[in-house]
Amino acid sequence: MSYLALYRRYRPTDFGGIIGQEHVVKTLVNQIETGRLGHAYLFTGSRGTGKTSTAKIFAKAINCEHPKNGSPCGECAACKALADPSNIDVMEIDAASNNGVNEIRELRDNVQFPPVTVRYKVYIIDEVHMLSGAAFNALLKTLEEPPKHAVFILATTEAHKLPATILSRCMRFDFRLVPTEKIAELISKIYDEQGKKYTSEAVFAIARAGEGSIRDALSIADTAISYGEKELTYEDVSEVLGSTNSELITLFLERLIAGDSGEVLKITESLAGLGKSMGVLTKDLTATLRDLLIIKTCKTANALLGLPETRFNQLKSMAGGVSEARIIRILEIFAETETALRYTTHPRVVFETAAVKAARPETDYDIDALFARIKALEDKIAVGATVQQTVKESEKVQAAPSEKEAPQEKSATEHSAELSAAEMTADDIKGKLLYNLRKIGSEMLWNAMQKIGLETANGEVVLIPTSAEDYALLNIETNRQKLEDALKEIKYSSLTIKEPKNERKVSEIDDATERLKKIFGEDIVIVKH
Repeated sequence: MSYLALYRRYRPTDFGGIIGQEHVVKTLVNQIETGRLGHAYLFTGSRGTGKTSTAKIFAKAINCEHPKNGSPCGECAACKALADPSNIDVMEIDAASNNGVNEIRELRDNVQFPPVTVRYKVYIIDEVHMLSGAAFNALLKTLEEPPKHAVFILATTEAHKLPATILSRCMRFDFRLVPTEKIAELISKIYDEQGKKYTSEAVFAIARAGEGSIRDALSIADTAISYGEKELTYEDVSEVLGSTNSELITLFLERLIAGDSGEVLKITESLAGLGKSMGVLTKDLTATLRDLLIIKTCKTANALLGLPETRFNQLKSMAGGVSEARIIRILEIFAETETALRYTTHPRVVFETAAVKAARPETDYDIDALFARIKALEDKIAVGATVQQTVKESEKVQAAPSEKEAPQEKSATEHSAELSAAEMTADDIKGKLLYNLRKIGSEMLWNAMQKIGLETANGEVVLIPTSAEDYALLNIETNRQKLEDALKEIKYSSLTIKEPKNERKVSEIDDATERLKKIFGEDIVIVKH
């Protein structure tokens, strides 16, 4: 007997074998048990999620003489009759190759004849969106008022292509993508039955590669069985999938995050020399960046990723040295590159340009990239201020006359809370003020303070606006409170906001103008703005 593919061998024969579609199964089982059957059903969803399998099980279940929990028993005369491939009471039609109006007219004529061996004649029309407009029109009336013995099940991956007149006549069931954990559980069970040894990481990698499709995952699992007689590992699955070497991908991302664009281009050359296309390389990079983002943001990351411990620790170490904003921007760059590669005749140029842009944020004028650069500068300023204060404190400790008189060593947090305005330069105070304004989310004051001067003398902090508008803005009660909050880490005697000297009040200017006009006459005094 010829070899049967796993996805065919393990096709479910009852509703208990349908994975990840509990909402569909529950509704169909309730209809069978209560006898509330519809005449037309629409099963829609991504490939490999169980649409056709569910349709076949449902066709048998509504004809079964003794259904068990809504599923066909497989033992009655009706179940045995429908198990025969030559049975004509359940017809499976491929709309991709029978999409003309003549085929549908023939179906419309045959549907009038009652079933031969069972209660219901069931028509399963797969890929129904492939029917022509005329074929849909021919099907419409029959679908609306079919004979009592006929049930139609339409299956499609693209429900949006069906006419509204067809959709309105069907009971619609949307099939979801199957969770990775459930696919991995199924593959583990199959491998156990097949006697194939495997690691949990290998099975999880196969399940992830299926991207929610059981059929795709089982096809990969089928290939992996033949890869070798020994235990199936994560590295073996990577080879089967044709993925880029994980060590090279890691090295590429490490150099990219470090901003070493020259080394990034050198590694690209090495990868191209191994025969990796830029499309495959971009896809692998995007997948690894997604893993980095999950590790950076999720506390139970490896429960979602299912990576080998060494690989997970490697990525976790890398994620610790880069911000979320940077990861997101790099991910966006390569996601855009994946789309651009489909239409370019120079894929390597497109990829290398994207790699350099990702490695050097200063060449990227996207707003997210600019925010990432500002965040990096703010972090450097904050670290610099802390280090400077720590050095000053350590010098004080060393200059103490004895150990008894020396104050106890304080933490970095306590040092930062005791910064004195008298010991800091005006630039240091303004830098700390700007940093804290951004930290508390006051973008308006942060922007305004860019053009406002700051002086310090004897512990007093003086803000020097250059216009009356800025002066009024700073003196608003809520804004003044925000300024004081931003300076709370600094010891200062008072916060003063100077009124601009170079601007006179409008009322004073008007009074002076009137006096001049009285002295010299209105025809002589000319006011220039």
